[in-house]
Amino acid sequence: MRKQFHLLFGLMLFAIASVAQETRIDYRKLAEGRRNPDTSFVKFLIETGDIYSASVDKNDSAEAMYIEAMQLAEKLNSAKGLISSRGSLADYYFKKGKLTQSLHLFLQNDAAAVAQGDSTALFNNLRVITSIYVRIGDLAMARSSLDRRQRIIDNNGIKGLKDTSYPVLSQYNSMAQYYILPAINRPDSAEIFFRKMYQLGQSTAQKNLWTQLGGGGLGGVYATKNESDSSIYYYQVATKAALEGNRADNYFAFMASLADVYRKAGKTDSAFLYAYKVYNGASKYSYLSLQATSSGILANLYKTKEQYDSAVKYMTFEGKYKDSLYSRETLKSIQLMTTEQQQKELDKQREKEKAIREYKSSVKTYSFIAGLALLLVVIVFMYRANKQRSKSRKEIETAYNNLKSTQAQLVQSEKMASLGELTAGIAHEIQNPLNFVNNFSEVSKELLDEMKEELDKGNYEDANEIAADIQQNLDKINHHGKRADAIVKGMLQHSRSSSGQKEPTDINALCDEYLRLSYHGLRAKDKLFNATLKTDFDQNIEKIKIIPQDIGRVVMNLLTNAFYAVNERSKNPGGLLPFEPTVSITTKKVADKVEIKVSDNGNGIPPNIIDKIFQPFFTTKSTGEGTGLGLSLSYDIITKGHGGALKVETEEVQGSTFIIEIPA
Repeated sequence: MRKQFHLLFGLMLFAIASVAQETRIDYRKLAEGRRNPDTSFVKFLIETGDIYSASVDKNDSAEAMYIEAMQLAEKLNSAKGLISSRGSLADYYFKKGKLTQSLHLFLQNDAAAVAQGDSTALFNNLRVITSIYVRIGDLAMARSSLDRRQRIIDNNGIKGLKDTSYPVLSQYNSMAQYYILPAINRPDSAEIFFRKMYQLGQSTAQKNLWTQLGGGGLGGVYATKNESDSSIYYYQVATKAALEGNRADNYFAFMASLADVYRKAGKTDSAFLYAYKVYNGASKYSYLSLQATSSGILANLYKTKEQYDSAVKYMTFEGKYKDSLYSRETLKSIQLMTTEQQQKELDKQREKEKAIREYKSSVKTYSFIAGLALLLVVIVFMYRANKQRSKSRKEIETAYNNLKSTQAQLVQSEKMASLGELTAGIAHEIQNPLNFVNNFSEVSKELLDEMKEELDKGNYEDANEIAADIQQNLDKINHHGKRADAIVKGMLQHSRSSSGQKEPTDINALCDEYLRLSYHGLRAKDKLFNATLKTDFDQNIEKIKIIPQDIGRVVMNLLTNAFYAVNERSKNPGGLLPFEPTVSITTKKVADKVEIKVSDNGNGIPPNIIDKIFQPFFTTKSTGEGTGLGLSLSYDIITKGHGGALKVETEEVQGSTFIIEIPA
């Protein structure tokens, strides 16, 4: 948790932009500018968007201002205005956690800045491009962006800055954040850069900014070293500077860091205070990464206090926000965008090589014609041609080396994309058994303390009863540990297109277990929800060979969908009679097959979408409530993994029944 938290905190620091000023908006100037728009009005729209961005009430209006500025700059053919407005919108999307939209705009700006020779814009764009690649785990591309920034500094490519120290200090910050990442794990190197930035920044015009970044960075370094007093000191310095500088994003990020340090130091009250401030503040500004971070801290705090309902609630919030930030669709879109960008670079290299070949051919042709006309001209021209040939050879060698480097990056990006998908799947699936292991471990620890007290009192009978309870808990810990191990193995086998390891399984017990798990899981998120649970298990079914964790996933998914359906109908039941949400699960042996039915009395499935429900990424749920992958994966598990069938029977307003058929 510590490494993940500081990674999220570091990413917030990567996204530093200019400080928005608390200035009242000049609506008269806004109206006049729209009547007579010019390039100066583009700048005014961007400044207005910055003001809206810093406001809780009108934060969403910033997007409209930036888009209007982009459209006007494009209409006026203002390349500088377009780069500036597009960069502001991209930075706004980054803070909101819209990584795909943000990277798309920054890559457009990257190409435009290169074409315009605007190294200042390129330097600033690369800062956030780096942080996006860090966030999705593509460290190779992140390092490449950092190196491009360093080359701009080394070549003195940033002109016209009043504060000439800004590029160096900004790069110090980026390098420090890179070295502190868990995958790099070089906190000592990070501390050197943070301290340089903190000390040198005190004598610059942007002292407040470097105090925030340097202080917050040093707080993070000391937190990784478990030096809580030093960490708290620097985080408090950074928090105060962020408040004075009107930086809401940094202010809540530093407070989240303080909350986590207080939690690890055992100062629960302070941790709760700061965590709730961060959660409420981040919710107002829609900072998804901070909402996920603060939810995770609150979940751990409630778990420590053994308030498991609240812990599950905030753990669910954390998962929801992380899914919004790092969904598979987002990661795939970014990887595709990166691949397309790299492909464009490869195409440029090929065009360059083609131009060189054509030029060399034309040189030979003209040399031959000129040689027939005049020997002296031939000698002079050949001399020049040889010089050009030497230069062309060097360009070809450089192009070839760049091509090999780009190809290596493409391969690495593909590997990271595959690894990211697999890791995300394992982490999601293994969470339930790990929660059981943690909970039973904590209960067993308390029971051991009680047993010691009873033994000291000489109550051996009570001590034996407690020992029996501990034995049961250990059996459950062992069971869920093996279950977690089986999930990991199953996920790895799934990634290799393998059916996994089948084993004899009591299908009735499995269905009953997942019925309770799914129901209590929904109750943890919505305590007002109630439903009638019905079961009818065929006791004549013997153990059948299946992959239990995979079939469990299918059953859990179907039950979750059923509870969702009855919950949606309960919000608008219709009809004259009271609506009683009901979900049932039955098992039955039919010939040489075992049949599992999951039924609900929800609204049913409309006929026009019945053929689409098993397609990947198709969902009727609201944004953020479903990925559209559940039924698709379930269908693959049943049909491809077990040679069975997954069917549905539905009637509008009456409900739906999903039928699983597995060979016995």
